[in-house]
Amino acid sequence: MAKILITGGSGLLGKTISKLLLKKGYEVNWLSRSAGEWQAIKKYIWNLEESVIDLKAFEGVDTLIHLAGTGIVDKRWTESYKRDLLNSRVKSSELLFDTIQKNKFPIKTFIGASAIGYYGLSESPKLYIETDEAAKDYLAELTKNWENSYLPFKQSGIRTAVLRIGIVLSKEGGFYAKMAPVYKLGLGTSFGKGNYYLSWIHLKDLCSLILYAIENENCKGVYNAVASNPIRYSEFSKQLAISLNRPLIFPHLPEILIKSILGERAVMLTKGVKVSNAKIKNLGFKFEFDELNTALTELKS
Repeated sequence: MAKILITGGSGLLGKTISKLLLKKGYEVNWLSRSAGEWQAIKKYIWNLEESVIDLKAFEGVDTLIHLAGTGIVDKRWTESYKRDLLNSRVKSSELLFDTIQKNKFPIKTFIGASAIGYYGLSESPKLYIETDEAAKDYLAELTKNWENSYLPFKQSGIRTAVLRIGIVLSKEGGFYAKMAPVYKLGLGTSFGKGNYYLSWIHLKDLCSLILYAIENENCKGVYNAVASNPIRYSEFSKQLAISLNRPLIFPHLPEILIKSILGERAVMLTKGVKVSNAKIKNLGFKFEFDELNTALTELKS
């Protein structure tokens, strides 16, 4: 089986896809801030600030999965933090590509994470597809720069697949894991008016999609990594409450209150985007959790 190198391996997605790859018989390395091991995975050091990367991480590797990036919602979007968000994405890609080129490492496949924020966040009912242009807001510009940092991989002849990932649903972490305990207390709510669309994907499907991109030679270019049924957040909120057998007592949390708490990043909770997955389905990928009620039932178990 192929040997795979992952950046951002210690995150929720990184750990989950790593476990799947090991189960499928792949050998996995991580690039990390510290050396060592995690389960059957060897961790090799890289340091963006010093442009340092352990070349041993690339030995025998033919596939690179690039998931690294500072968390979008972890802190307020100060100018300093915005630089961190950009550098952790763009400079990391540049360091990886320069290292591969300089050392002539025979990487055949590159899979890069991106986000549906590329299309902008609003309350628009427009259904976005991969050929739509990037919006002009902050997140869209960040994501556009992120994807542009992948272009050298494609231009050098490496098969490149870029996944614009939606809201990931998992009980191990992220959006669902934070919201479910609140809803279980009967304190669930819609953010703002709840009119915007939530384009989501179950973590298991996202990992299956990454595996599909590794193993399918025809998978190249940009793909939206979302389930088939985007849903308005107000309806998502209702379905989440129902799935947990709890009432929805607080239907709306005022947008002004959310902004006062979160600042500019409040847009992540008060706006959204409706995104199509037709391109990846037409390529042959099949979702296990394509309906929200099916996903919520599995997450509750």
